[in-house]
Amino acid sequence: MEEINLLFPTPVYKNNIGVYDIGDYKSSCHRIGNGYISNNEQYLKGNKKLKKVIDDQIENYVRKYLRLKKTVYLKHQSSWLTVHEKGDHAQKHYHSNSWLSGVYYPIVDSLSGNLIVHDRPPYGWCDGFMNPTTEIEEYNIINGTSSLFQLTPGDLFLFPSHVDHESERSLSDVDRVGISFNYTLHGKWGGSTNSVSLP
Repeated sequence: MEEINLLFPTPVYKNNIGVYDIGDYKSSCHRIGNGYISNNEQYLKGNKKLKKVIDDQIENYVRKYLRLKKTVYLKHQSSWLTVHEKGDHAQKHYHSNSWLSGVYYPIVDSLSGNLIVHDRPPYGWCDGFMNPTTEIEEYNIINGTSSLFQLTPGDLFLFPSHVDHESERSLSDVDRVGISFNYTLHGKWGGSTNSVSLP
């Protein structure tokens, strides 16, 4: 009997956690190439209520979906605020030197543009050097090399830090505001000479 097995998925978590007040967000930012970024690289530590909600969502992701034991846990590493005005975008990138990354969108509208998460060849359905994507009749979960997520206020996304992602160019007169963050793995795992222990 014919079957298709979808092996080794990339676990991208999405949940709407509601809209939290972020105050006068633009005054603490400076302009970079495609938008604004906050001067504060520990943004969530100053917004304890929001950090607690995100920490709880991370705990849910790690225990319920990744099924990790409580011998390992995640610690906040860094967090920052980004602002994209009309015409701004975030280029394709990934977050190095961390284990789990994410973004929370307190301010967006229907014209703010999508979050796009990419596959990184050659780990998908075809080799990165022989990639017949121009010949695909219809994209689906098997042959697609990226996924688009439409944004609504309060959306939270969590994903492995190595995952390539970007934000489309905003067509909105409303600022697209995101709070991005990195978390690192701590605790104890492995055994014998392969054991790791990070407090």
